[in-house]
Amino acid sequence: MAWRRKIPETDFARVQRWCESKVPSRTRHEVRIECHIRGTHVTLCESRPNWSADGGWMHRKFFQLRYFEEEREWGLYSYAWRTGRWHRYRRNGGYYSGSMALTLDEVDFNSGRIFEPDRF
Repeated sequence: MAWRRKIPETDFARVQRWCESKVPSRTRHEVRIECHIRGTHVTLCESRPNWSADGGWMHRKFFQLRYFEEEREWGLYSYAWRTGRWHRYRRNGGYYSGSMALTLDEVDFNSGRIFEPDRF
């Protein structure tokens, strides 16, 4: 079954541009930041070549953005590798939600330093 994208086109374009801006073009053969979209969920991944026999790419998910259609806002979730589950991102004692632009700013800033764009 093919999944249809159910997010606003402007947000889709914004998250794609954001991913492309995270890694310089000269190093994209070694690492990429990608977004995988399924319905109203956008999963952000760090992708690196898999040097095994299949030669594909390995994806390490780090954040997921979930679109709440009624509120027209995005919720932010971080991935817990120990449990293999997504957890709602908290900021200032409450759950985070906002526009796509503000949510991507929060991913860049995140206090837990889960994602460090300056390391490339």
